[in-house]
Amino acid sequence: MTADKDLDARRREAASWFATLNQKRVAASDVTAFSQWRRRPENAEAFARIETMWETAGSLRGDADIAALTQDARARADASRRSQGRLAKSLVPMGALATIAAIVVGVAVWSARPQSYETSLGERRVVVLAEGSRVTLDTDSRISVKLTRGRRAVELASGQAFFEVQGDPARPFVVSAGATDVIAVGTRFDVRRAGDGAQVTLVEGKVEVSDPSAVTQGWSLTPGQQIVTTSPRPAVRSVDVASETSWTSGRLIFAGDTVEAAVAEVNRYSRTKVVLEAPAISRIAVSGAFNTGDVEAFVSALTELYPVVAERTPAGQIVLRDASAKNPAVR
Repeated sequence: MTADKDLDARRREAASWFATLNQKRVAASDVTAFSQWRRRPENAEAFARIETMWETAGSLRGDADIAALTQDARARADASRRSQGRLAKSLVPMGALATIAAIVVGVAVWSARPQSYETSLGERRVVVLAEGSRVTLDTDSRISVKLTRGRRAVELASGQAFFEVQGDPARPFVVSAGATDVIAVGTRFDVRRAGDGAQVTLVEGKVEVSDPSAVTQGWSLTPGQQIVTTSPRPAVRSVDVASETSWTSGRLIFAGDTVEAAVAEVNRYSRTKVVLEAPAISRIAVSGAFNTGDVEAFVSALTELYPVVAERTPAGQIVLRDASAKNPAVR
């Protein structure tokens, strides 16, 4: 009898956790408590049963008892939220201001429903997935995550993301960006959406990159290598991964990049746009390190170190001109 009561209690707890973790917003304390609860094998088994039924049936109709328990748990969770107006203060933040990186705990459980995460212009955000992997989203980026028993799938719809993947050979981690797929098991890599493909940079471990639309349809990367699948003739090349991933710490590092490329990168993080009006300026090679979003520091460095002058327009843009031009209007 005691064993039956224990089993029923675990089923109720599992149903309650399933309902809690599938709400639109989840408290960080709940995620921590759930992780501790699931460490016990019997609890993990009870929770896995609910996940499996949801994944295969799209609902919990297959088990009337569990369905009832889950519905009751959802009702209690909704009632709790309505009666506690201050609850939002303890919730995991859903965004952050400009250059502030928000730490967000992901709650994508093993289910058929994808979880979506995104950042606004100038925002950087860290998402910790339910299975332990971390995803750092760059400015103006969006991903959807779907975790199942046999596969961990992430779609990079726009922007850029850095992945730190927990090792699990039984469940490969697949990042899709347009026609490009990046397959990893346990590794660290960066993916930037580029049209219908991606730029993939490997920092640690190993990844397989595939793109059926490319001339060469597959590549194996080792640390320090990068591939841009949308290039006319994609080829693996060696890169400085510290520079390529410096954005994860709020920095942009340029080492011999053209002004045109540097301006394009700086503009990704700010509403104040820099505009080039002279072809000669665009080809200048620049080097330096700047905080993401600090347009003023970037422009100041250009005007001090290179033959460039800057003019701020009434619309708020900063126009860069060739210093040799006659009578440049400088502000």
